[in-house]
Amino acid sequence: MVEKLARPPEEVRAENVRDWASALEGTVPIAGLAARQRCKVAGVVQNIRIDPRPGRDSMEVTITDGTGTMIAKWLGRQGMAGVQLGIGLVVEGIVGEQGRDRMILNPEYQLLPGPEAG
Repeated sequence: MVEKLARPPEEVRAENVRDWASALEGTVPIAGLAARQRCKVAGVVQNIRIDPRPGRDSMEVTITDGTGTMIAKWLGRQGMAGVQLGIGLVVEGIVGEQGRDRMILNPEYQLLPGPEAG
């Protein structure tokens, strides 16, 4: 217990997210993803970016599972009901790369309470 209290909060939070994500059936860690493979990952939303340009609308959500981060990007959307910072998100699709980032375009998704929801 004392060890846990002495650790930086970011480290404890990453461990909690890793434990939560690994407990969800069928998901794989983000750190182990390979490009051009179908996968299912779970993470917590840490950033949301909306690009509202006419004809090029998109919404990008960065998720972390405690092992790494990835972007889920939906084309033609400026928002999605229920998607907010800190919520749990399971995404499934084909992994691609944009620069150094892993990305899934237009993934299937499911919202879940994140690990800090209680």
